[in-house]
Amino acid sequence: MKKGLGILMLLVLLLGIIWVQLPASAAASSYQKVVIRGSLPPLDWGSDNNPLALQQDGTWKSNPIPLTGGSKLEFKYVRDGQWMDGGNLEFTPPQTGSYVFVFHPDEERKVDINLLEGKGKVTLNLTVPKSTPDWANITAGTSLNSYNYSVSSLKKAGEQKYSIELTGEPGQSFSYYYALGDAQFKEVRSEPRTAVFTEAGQPVNDEVEKWTAVPVAKNVTHDFNYQPFIPDHKDNVTVKTTVEHYGPVNKGGIYYTTDGSAPSGKRGLATHGMFVPMYAVSKTSLGGGLYKSVLTGVIPKQKDNTRVKYKLDVWSTAGNGSQFADTNSIQPEDATEFAYYIDDYQSPEWAKNASIYHVFVDRFMDGNPKNNEPVDPDLSYDERLKGWMGGDLQGVKDKISYIKDLGVNTIWISPVFNGPYSHGFHPADYLKIDPRFGTNKLMKDIIKEAHKKGMKVVYDLVPNHTSIQHPFFQDALNNGTTSPYYNWYTFTKWPTEYKTFYGVTELPELNNDNPATRSYMMDKVVPFWLNELGFDGFRLDYAKGPSYSFWVDFRHAVKNLKPNAFIYGEVWDSREKINTYSGKLDGALDFPMQGALLDVFAKGQSMHELSEAVRLNEQTYNREYVMGTFLDNHDMPRFLFESGGDVNKLKQAAAAQFTLPGAPIIYYGTEVGLSQSKDHSTVDDYKDRYFREMMPWDKAHQNTSLKQYYKKLIKLRNDEPALRTGKYKEWYSDDQVIVFERSNKHDRFLVVLNNGNEEKVTLKKSFDHGHGLVLRNVWDKKDVIGPGKKDDLTIDSKTGSIQIFEVVKGKKSVKKKAS
Repeated sequence: MKKGLGILMLLVLLLGIIWVQLPASAAASSYQKVVIRGSLPPLDWGSDNNPLALQQDGTWKSNPIPLTGGSKLEFKYVRDGQWMDGGNLEFTPPQTGSYVFVFHPDEERKVDINLLEGKGKVTLNLTVPKSTPDWANITAGTSLNSYNYSVSSLKKAGEQKYSIELTGEPGQSFSYYYALGDAQFKEVRSEPRTAVFTEAGQPVNDEVEKWTAVPVAKNVTHDFNYQPFIPDHKDNVTVKTTVEHYGPVNKGGIYYTTDGSAPSGKRGLATHGMFVPMYAVSKTSLGGGLYKSVLTGVIPKQKDNTRVKYKLDVWSTAGNGSQFADTNSIQPEDATEFAYYIDDYQSPEWAKNASIYHVFVDRFMDGNPKNNEPVDPDLSYDERLKGWMGGDLQGVKDKISYIKDLGVNTIWISPVFNGPYSHGFHPADYLKIDPRFGTNKLMKDIIKEAHKKGMKVVYDLVPNHTSIQHPFFQDALNNGTTSPYYNWYTFTKWPTEYKTFYGVTELPELNNDNPATRSYMMDKVVPFWLNELGFDGFRLDYAKGPSYSFWVDFRHAVKNLKPNAFIYGEVWDSREKINTYSGKLDGALDFPMQGALLDVFAKGQSMHELSEAVRLNEQTYNREYVMGTFLDNHDMPRFLFESGGDVNKLKQAAAAQFTLPGAPIIYYGTEVGLSQSKDHSTVDDYKDRYFREMMPWDKAHQNTSLKQYYKKLIKLRNDEPALRTGKYKEWYSDDQVIVFERSNKHDRFLVVLNNGNEEKVTLKKSFDHGHGLVLRNVWDKKDVIGPGKKDDLTIDSKTGSIQIFEVVKGKKSVKKKAS
């Protein structure tokens, strides 16, 4: 995620933690403080600048908050410092204006947002043509909502009659068109209509003569609903779509290809690729003349390493048009391209056994002061942290032995693309390393040296967007439709409006569904980093940006070049969403688990939250899908800062991280106690500068005891396969203690973590199965717990303790090591 811009600095504070279900921090009636945080200014994800006030009826209300009409807002309420449960709430303002947010403590997920009315009004009265279906959603796209045709619906006022009242300031004018819920169903009209707000609310009478097109159904939804979700060469794939409709819909079709090309077709006729029919298997009434029909079709089995791409539409045999899922478009070129990969899905074995060290290059080590960006000597440290700090690839090379000595076996290197910012996440050239970081030769040397030491190296790839400085974007910006790169981006109003990453104009989004753009990524960018430089895989920035079809092609390209490469994504979302990338990616970063580890160990929340997080992970993710666990990263506060500097809390969290399922990731410096020089919440911009401070190489500024503890943990995990890939079983948990086992056919280990007070935990006979088992502390062989009088095992769990036991037979038994 991004990086270097004030508007996004604390986006990550939300996304890294919000997807775990949190226990209520207090009864709703006893909240002391409620604030709203969100994705669009003036809201942000990191501050308490938008508080709500408690009302007599028990609700909480915000002050008026100005919002831009037509732009989707993601937001959450934070009560007494705790994020509300579940995912982000969403709201798209129907027009630009000031809105009051109302929080209902007993119904937290209720979206209750009210527009403050202006002193002026206007009523639009509309007559529609007879061809307009009674069920159609008549909408107005206006200059007040950026011509978003889905947010301002008119109400039926009679036969072919509809109306809507809008509010604004007297004398303010606006322009508008009518549509049937989407721009593709807009009225046929060369110039927009105009109206003016007046205090009297003068009505405007309009008539639409013709629509560009009329929809077949209210909504056609597929949303990648196919089974099996990760198919192999033995599987026929059943595709299901759901249609909400008023008029008749009785047929559907799937147009698919198996060679990586884009399929096309309509109403049962494939113009490119192959066709299979879909048939209605159910139809239910939703009331008011609205029906829901489910249609299914079957794509036949394919051989391994096949990219299946498909589009689907539905229609009535008695009608003329059709409608595609999920865009609801009426033309195949505008339809969503779905895709899946036929594969004997397996992630690399080395990735399942990986322990990863995350190097943020500019902040790790300055190995070559000669390539440093000039710095104003009068700048304060706080100001310097906004820019380049001098870390480079020479520094990484110089410290490979340090990384190896920790015991980790994989290095994750942050982006070093040529670009304007020290974090590297604004690529201005995908095939060039910024000279302030170093050279291609240096990077090759790093990888060769790491390989000699038995370590893998993965690169942080940014496929979703480029810097505004990228020559491709500059060409499109300057030359418009005559530029060969115009369609590499998505201009909504050239040259000033285009799709961006989270509204940041410096980060135009790549149109990775454009064939030329995708070919460049697969044929140029991927081979450069994998083959020419020699990386062993990719960490994929903002993986939920590009389409699933893109990731199917990406997997195909990577695995053909380097079958053992590891590709894992940054998908800041719910477990369900993260899991949708299994079968395409080898793994993902485990944001829900990070949230649980932070809450339980840094903030003292109930251990049940960690128990539930593991249970949900085990229930949700494919066994081959490698989840990367972490405590902190470049986009969120340091764990040690969040724990109030309590090193024992960090040790507990690290012990959980290295003994629970997943591939543990260490963010540089965490292992030596690197925290923050300042509270990020006290500044308004570049908050993440304090998450990315320089690695302290002076041992006087390192917590060497903590580093030795990390080395012990890593060695234990390296030595014991059961702790890396063994089965997980929880034996006990309460608010302050969790006891779980990791085992394989050779070995058993028991982990006991306590973030509360001293407690005795008794394991019943079911743990022993009558084998006379004892628990032997992995770091103190004299610390042995044997069965009691009733053949149970009682563990004295001390306050804030970390206990890891080897389960062995008999007090004096010598364990034969598993290979």
